[in-house]
Parts: sequence; C-alpha cells; structure tokens
Amino acid sequence: MARYDVFLSYSRADSDRVTPLRDELRRLGYRVFFDVQSIDPTSPWRLRLRQAIRSSRLLVLCWSEHARGSDYIDFEYMQADALHKPICPWLLDKTLLPPMLEAQAIANPSAAEVAARLKPILGWPLGRRRKAWLAAAVVAAALLGVAAWHISHPPPPPPLPPWDFQGEVTDRVSRMPIAGVEVDVMNGNKVQTHAVTDTRGMFDLHLPLKPESIDLRFGKDGYVGDRILVPADTPQPFPEDMAKP
Repeated sequence: MARYDVFLSYSRADSDRVTPLRDELRRLGYRVFFDVQSIDPTSPWRLRLRQAIRSSRLLVLCWSEHARGSDYIDFEYMQADALHKPICPWLLDKTLLPPMLEAQAIANPSAAEVAARLKPILGWPLGRRRKAWLAAAVVAAALLGVAAWHISHPPPPPPLPPWDFQGEVTDRVSRMPIAGVEVDVMNGNKVQTHAVTDTRGMFDLHLPLKPESIDLRFGKDGYVGDRILVPADTPQPFPEDMAKP
C-alpha cells in the first residue's frame, strides 16, 4: 500500500483553492493524497479513502461552505479522528468548523504560508525519512557485523614483556671481577643469546620472555669453563665464580 505524508480532504468545488497547497507541499518533497489524481475511479471509494487515510501521516481538512455539506468530507475527517491521525483544518472561508476542530484551525489564505505552517508538524518527508531509516539500518547492520566478527575473532592476548637478566662473574679465589668472560644462554646445544662481562665482571642478558630457568655457559681463556642452570627467580645480579686451571 502506498504511503503519504498528507491527505488533502476537500470539496471538488474548492479544487482551484486547494491545488496550490498540493503543489507547494509536493515541491517541498511531501507525498500528497489528492483524490482527483490518487483514486482509481473503478475502485470502491469509501474503502479506498479509508486505506489512504490509514496510510497518511496527517489530514489537512480544507474547510468551506462546500465542505460542510459533503458526506465524504465528514467521512474523511471522522475516519482520521478514529485512527488518531493529526487533523489540521485550513479555513477557506468563514464557515464555522465542528467544535472539536476549532482550536487547530489555520486561517491564512496563502497556500505557501499554510505549507510553511505544516512543515514543522510534518518534519522530514517520507522519502527522506526512509533514506534516513535505511542509512541507520545499514549502520546498525555494519556495527552488528563488526561486533559479531570481533566475537568470533577475539584479539590475541597481549605479548608478555621481555625479560632482562643480570649477573656478575668473579675469580673463585681472589673474588675479583673478571672482564671478558663469554656468557651464553643455551637452548640445548644452541646459543640463544650472548653477552660478555665488562670491567666490573657484570653482564646483561636480554630474553624475549621470562623462562622458568636459564641455562648459562661461561668461558674465558685461562679459566675453567662452567655451565649452570639458574632459576629465573634467582636474585640479581647472579654471582658466579670461575677458577683458573
């Protein structure tokens, strides 16, 4: 069923007065039900009018001496009232309105002014509303899609921070620091990372992750090499003694 912004209820005798309002509303983008053009002459009129009123957002009652004597006009605005549709009477002459409609009447004779009065009541035309609804539906569907994707593809856990290990190598007899000692972190028989002690006998090792323990191999010409397994929770700097052969 077609949908309309405005249903124009008027007497055929007032067509010349009402047509400019129809044209102005359409110029503003509103869909207008205007029975000369909008009803198929072969269809049952009362049923067609009832359907058109039901599918309209607002009924404009073009009220005049001619309208007051029309059974169809009475039928149209009573149907709109029964369907809780807003009714805006437009006074084409000084004919008194039914009491229930008097407070809402527009008395301005200009169709352009009447359309301007109706515009805040109507808001966006149906076509624009549909585009806005469609855009909102597309955005909502996209957001739901993104949310569903994130639920089905959770991000990987954040990487663990790297781990630095510090130690000190001294002479087993004199307890003096030994510079130039090669310190290797072993992974089986492969060197994972490497360091050399400085003049203070200190070395720093950098590992991508903190292990449970580290396998250290020490070596320097003139000293007996050593290889030890150190728990990662060993207080630092870790002391290691080396002896001359």
